[in-house]
Amino acid sequence: MKREYLPAFILIALLLCTCKTVAVKRIQYSDQSNNHYTITRTSLVYSPVTPEESSSGIYSGGDPVEVQLTRDEFEKVLSLADKIMKASEGKEMKREMLTSVLVISEENETQKAILKRSDARSTLEELLQKLKQ
Repeated sequence: MKREYLPAFILIALLLCTCKTVAVKRIQYSDQSNNHYTITRTSLVYSPVTPEESSSGIYSGGDPVEVQLTRDEFEKVLSLADKIMKASEGKEMKREMLTSVLVISEENETQKAILKRSDARSTLEELLQKLKQ
């Protein structure tokens, strides 16, 4: 009798493990130079600042990039973004110079954080740089 329920338990366990990934529609990140990353389950789009948009009038964030992501790559970004979002240290109430913005959009909820420099923020930026190459 118990063996009958095994497939159902396995299916429920798999659904519970993936429900956060399925719920997240998009992660957006704007770095301290205002270069913008949009991450979905399948892609990363990098929209750099142009010299005309930069505060100096000469800074360029480089070329725009769009790359496909694997599930594992998306999971790494999501996991790190979640950790940053849950951490109370490093969040600001208003955007100032040298801060960045992280937004996680789910089906019915959007979370936003303005971040100061931190090891976690640096790790996220390094991961995004690696993925866009």
